[in-house]
Amino acid sequence: MSLLKFKNNKKPVFINSFLNQFIVFMALGSVPMAGYAASLAWDSEQLSQAITTGSPRTQQSFMPAEAVRAQATTIGKVEVSYHHNGRAVLKSRLCLQGGACVDMNGSTLSTRAFVGQDARFGFVLEHEVWSWAGSTEAVRVQASIRVNYQR
Repeated sequence: MSLLKFKNNKKPVFINSFLNQFIVFMALGSVPMAGYAASLAWDSEQLSQAITTGSPRTQQSFMPAEAVRAQATTIGKVEVSYHHNGRAVLKSRLCLQGGACVDMNGSTLSTRAFVGQDARFGFVLEHEVWSWAGSTEAVRVQASIRVNYQR
C-alpha cells in the first residue's frame, strides 16, 4: 500500500499538500502576531548604606536609564532579590516611586502588583531591621532588580 497517490500524471498528492502546508507555516510562522507588544526589561544592582543600631533603616533607589524612560510605557513583572551580611533579620518592601508598595516575605520577590503602572518611574527598596539576632554588626544589603516593561 502506498501513501502517494497520483492524479493525472502530476506530482503525488501527498507531497503537494505537504509542501503547501509547509510553505504557509513558514510564511506565517516567521511573522509576529498582530497586536503583540514587545516585552523589554531593565536591570540594576546596588549596595546599600550601612544599617546600624543607631540608624536601623535604609533605602535603595533604582531608576531606569534615560533611554528606557524615553520608550517605556507600562510596567510588567518585577523581580527583586537581595542578600546581606550579618545575622540581622530584615523586613523589606518594594515601592514604586510615588506609588504603591509590596511587602517582601524573605529576600526574593516576583510580582505583577505594578502591572500597567507608568514605566518611567523608578523603584525604592526599603529595609528595616526586624531583629538584630544577638548581633550589632553593621549590615549592608546587596540588591538587584529586574523590571519588565512594554513600549
